[in-house]
Amino acid sequence: MIIEDKSRQLAIIVSASLAGFMALLDGNIVNISLPYIAAFFKVGTSLVVQIVLIYLVVLAGTMITFGKLADQLGVKKIFISGFVIFTLSSLVCGFAGSIHFLIFARAIQALGASMLFTTAVSLIPRYIPAEKRGWAFGIFSPISSLGLLIGNPLGGLITGLLNWHWIFLINVPIGIVAVLVAWKSLPNDRNHSSEKNTHVKFDFAGSLLSFAGLALLVYFLNQGRKLGWGNFLTIGGIVTALVLLGFFFWREKVAKNPVLDLSIFHDHNFTFGIVASFAGFGLMAGSSILMPFYLTYVLKMNVEHAGFVLMTFAVVFSAMSTVSGNLSDRISKTRLTIFGMISAMVTCLFFILCIPLVQLWVVFIFLVGLGFSYAFFITPNNNLMMSLANPEKQAISSSVFKLSTNLGQMIGILLMEILFTIPMPSDFHANKVALHSISSEVFYQGFQWAYAGGLLMCLIALGVSFLIKEKSKEKSDEIFST
Repeated sequence: MIIEDKSRQLAIIVSASLAGFMALLDGNIVNISLPYIAAFFKVGTSLVVQIVLIYLVVLAGTMITFGKLADQLGVKKIFISGFVIFTLSSLVCGFAGSIHFLIFARAIQALGASMLFTTAVSLIPRYIPAEKRGWAFGIFSPISSLGLLIGNPLGGLITGLLNWHWIFLINVPIGIVAVLVAWKSLPNDRNHSSEKNTHVKFDFAGSLLSFAGLALLVYFLNQGRKLGWGNFLTIGGIVTALVLLGFFFWREKVAKNPVLDLSIFHDHNFTFGIVASFAGFGLMAGSSILMPFYLTYVLKMNVEHAGFVLMTFAVVFSAMSTVSGNLSDRISKTRLTIFGMISAMVTCLFFILCIPLVQLWVVFIFLVGLGFSYAFFITPNNNLMMSLANPEKQAISSSVFKLSTNLGQMIGILLMEILFTIPMPSDFHANKVALHSISSEVFYQGFQWAYAGGLLMCLIALGVSFLIKEKSKEKSDEIFST
């Protein structure tokens, strides 16, 4: 159902943007406050880190299931339910009386975030006319991405001015407003899809296999560096996760009402888009982890100044996303994503070559270029992927798309971190060498190896993007209006 009223369109876009922002924000806003939470509950780091880990595990493990439920039961029901669960669990997190109850409440919060994450992107192609979707994603992409980019600085500011409880409690008034706006602006769900599936049993086995496989994969990829990549537990965990995912895909082939309808991959353009999205996010995510180390240990900057420098990316990305979003309504979305990846590769190559100069202007140019590049990749890519998705399976397609970008970011971080450690002394891997004692030349080599890995992921995204053929606006409008 396409909405023509402009004020209602804007309300829908704001609701979707807030959902993406809050889900991403709470994935990392807690990180900087972990020492304060550990001190408050008088626990060690191994327990307090579970606050972050449980959120990532539950979020990744449930996205496919909620995507299916949204297509079957209705997007509005899942979207608003997600806001309610997220808001109430945030309130519980803020008043948690023990570390174990806080971890439990974070798991419930992640369920709400998963419901929001899987439905937010699909709202725009479902209700916004094709000729305005670029404009819509130009608002959605920077607002939702800001949750990822400002999480740590905002968490530190809130914790410093107030206390750690408020990093959760701040979600409550925002969530209440978001629920009211979404309830009023979103059309009621059509009943034909739920009626059609009334007599078909939900695929609980597939849902359980997808959760177990994805949760284990995310957990051991996240903990691999701590446990050691050659550790039997790490290898066994990843192998077990892949086996469970293998059983999951087999189950989906034979299930009458599968959680993941594999037919969405019959459209090669959508499949190519998933691969390009997976690879394209790697450089951005890896750089967000490594750049603070470059500023701290190479340029010798203090934490406060480094935080302000890193905001350069967020400012440029947000400013240029509106431009790229409007352009994607008028010219090829695929060409814009290709341009974004070429720009990212050039920017990355510039930084690789200039790392030994040890100059702040090099970092500044790199962050400006990276923000510009990803504005021309992420915003048109969101528009492109939702235009390629089957209109009858928008929510599950959205969940697969967002899952691919999340996993791509995780792989990007792992790849660039592993490459960064290649030239490091052998004792470094055993945590016996302090970073400040490593020579500048070794640091230069480590960063050059790491960013070469990020450049490679961009090259993969670029190559696959050339294979994508997008739908015309006329055809897209015709499909979504039926």
